Amino acid sequence: MSDEQTSTDAFAEAVRRVTAATDDDAIAAVIARAGGGVVTGVTGRPGAGKSTLIAALSERGGSIVAAGPLLEVHGVDAPDAPAPVLDQDVLLHVVAREITAADRALLAARGSAPTLTVVGRPDLPFRPSVPDRSGSANAAPVRGDDLDAIVRWWEAARIEARRRRHRVLCGDLEIVAAARPATRAAVETFLRDPVVMSVRGSR
Repeated sequence: MSDEQTSTDAFAEAVRRVTAATDDDAIAAVIARAGGGVVTGVTGRPGAGKSTLIAALSERGGSIVAAGPLLEVHGVDAPDAPAPVLDQDVLLHVVAREITAADRALLAARGSAPTLTVVGRPDLPFRPSVPDRSGSANAAPVRGDDLDAIVRWWEAARIEARRRRHRVLCGDLEIVAAARPATRAAVETFLRDPVVMSVRGSR
């Protein structure tokens, strides 16, 4: 078992203990919002290679798919479709031939959220015109047939997304407990747990 998995399991155990120590719907709601696997979206213009990338990643199986949903997101540069929803924890954005204005708009909308640009059609000539996105999770596209590089980035991004989610949970619990004296002691015990303190300090 990896150190990351051990830490994740220990954090989950701390969450289980604070849940068992309180009978508070507000605490339960905060914990429920933070639960579930890390969601990865795959976006791209029609024909860019989204489905091919999802199939290739799914064939890897094991912990890759088990870590959370892998969803195809439509609506990029598709006039008859609604604008894509970009609230996934991690995003793989697939392009073909070049980075278009629609691609740039999507990448800008993600801000600093973990996003990797993937060249989904490596059989076609590609013009590498991606601007440097300083401070973001992605500065240059990765070829779609370089699955090892994609998976390495994806695994690291999902770990960071999970940590971010845990930090948000800690902050939300602190806010709820501040207004609810009956649950304050249980939440303070949770926040003093060494694993939880480590998560809160990993900014």
